Amino acid sequence: MKNSKREITLNECDSISDMLFLEKSLMREYCTAVFSAKRKEERTYLTDSLSSVAEDIFFLQDLLDSRREEKIKK
Repeated sequence: MKNSKREITLNECDSISDMLFLEKSLMREYCTAVFSAKRKEERTYLTDSLSSVAEDIFFLQDLLDSRREEKIKK
């Protein structure tokens, strides 16, 4: 019973880590789809999507690293 009443809180690093995990999962799915893309439109969409997800991953990773560094300095 005590566990059900316990407050669960997320800090900023946890939230960023969750977003990063979802972006990595999305990247894996796009990579899987690359091997079955037949039409030029599909390939173009996948190329654009892979690029966009990669940018998001780089941004989130840099953000997470900076938050962790700030946490260590404090």
